[in-house]
This record gives sequence, C-alpha cells and structure tokens, in this order.
Amino acid sequence: MKEENLPSIKELEEYVRQGKLMGFKCKKCGHKEVTPFVYCPRCGSSEVEVVELPKTGKVVTYTIQWVAPERFLNEVPYAWCVVELDDGTMVSGWIPFISKPEDLPIGQKVRMVKSYKPGVYFEKVKE
Repeated sequence: MKEENLPSIKELEEYVRQGKLMGFKCKKCGHKEVTPFVYCPRCGSSEVEVVELPKTGKVVTYTIQWVAPERFLNEVPYAWCVVELDDGTMVSGWIPFISKPEDLPIGQKVRMVKSYKPGVYFEKVKE
C-alpha cells in the first residue's frame, strides 16, 4: 500500500467514533498493529492493507489516572490500559471509573464501545 492510500489520523479517529477499530496488516507475514505503517516493522514488506480489528480482548496492563484533561473530567478516575485483542493485536485505550486494582483485574475481558470521547473506549465484559 502506498503512503497516499493510507487513511489519515482524522479518518482513523472517525472509525473509532463509529465503533470500528481499524488497523494495518502486512499481507506477507500477517503482522497487525493499530499504528499506521507503510513498511512492515517485522519483515519490511510494503504489502500492507487496512483491516478491521476485533472489538474484544483482555487487559494486559494499566495505570489509574486521577488527574485528567478537561474532556475526561466526568470519567475520573479512569484506567489507561493496554488491551490484547482477540487476534493478538495490542491497542491502548481507556476505561472510566476505575479507582483501584480490584476494579480491573489483569486479564479482564473488555470490549470497545462507540464514544464521542477521544481515544479507544473500552468497557468491562461481564462473565
């Protein structure tokens, strides 16, 4: 994929607002990331395509945020987390109203939800 064919950051943000998580996949080795790339960081191939990623995964790590920018004031405290999606792709995002580790155990299943807020918004999945 040529660089001019990649979606812009604004287009990627709009996909998230619509509830779609888009990523980039190397056609040669299958490596996927949410970070745009023109050349695969694993094998160097320029055969890259845009793909829709799973909306579900599990929390692998996080930090609890007590101080936030104005646009997040109504969601404080929140967890800024790293999620391993069901296909193995790693993505960062946030989960509102997490105030202590017991609120969000490592391995917690989560799903992405549509939001007018910036970033990738996750919610816990009840098991």
